[in-house]
Amino acid sequence: MAKLTFEERNQNNYVKHSEVSLETLGKYENVLPEDLINIWRALGFGIYEDGFLQLVDPDEFDFVFEYIDKLLEPSIVFGITALGDLLIWEGNENWTIAPDEGNRVKQIDVRRCKTRVIGEMKFVLNRVLGDNYGISDKDFFDSKAFLEIKGKLPELNYGQCYGYVPALSLGGKASNSNLQVVDAKSYIEVIGQAAGKIIDLG
Repeated sequence: MAKLTFEERNQNNYVKHSEVSLETLGKYENVLPEDLINIWRALGFGIYEDGFLQLVDPDEFDFVFEYIDKLLEPSIVFGITALGDLLIWEGNENWTIAPDEGNRVKQIDVRRCKTRVIGEMKFVLNRVLGDNYGISDKDFFDSKAFLEIKGKLPELNYGQCYGYVPALSLGGKASNSNLQVVDAKSYIEVIGQAAGKIIDLG
C-alpha cells in the first residue's frame, strides 16, 4: 500500500492557524524546498500530524539564532514539535565552507541542547512524520514522552508546546509529571538564556 503524502494525511486532520501571506511565500519560495512551499499554499501554518508538528512562520522564530550557532546559510526554522524541538532547513549558500553539506533538515533538541541532521525535506515531510515512522517510532524524534502524555494534558494551541517545568537546563527532571503546556517561544528563550547557547559551534 502506497504511503500517503503529508497533504493527504493532514487534509482533514489539522488545526489551521493562518494562511501564509503572499509576502511570506514570495520571500521564501526560492529559498525553501518546493515541497514545503506547496504545503504552505495548500494548508497554511498550523498544527499537523495528530498534534505533534506545527508548521510555523519562520520570521516568528528568527530570534532562536541568538542561541543557536549557524553552520550553513540559509538556516530557517519552519517547524516545532509538540515537545518544543525545532526543525530547521539548512541550505548551502556558503558552499566553499561545507561543499558536501546542506539542503537538509536539522532537528534542534531544545530540551537537551543537542542537534542532528534528519534528512531531506521530502523525506521528513512524506515519510518520517507519516504512517509507521516518526511519531510512532519513539526513537526517531525522541517522541516517547509525547505519546505517553497525549490525551492526558490539554491539547496544544498554535505557538505552544509541552515543556519541562523547570526546564532541564535549569535542573528540571525529564519526567512526564514535569511536562506542562508552555509558550514555545518563551520556553526557548528561557532555555537559551540559561544555557547561554542551546547549540554552540564555537
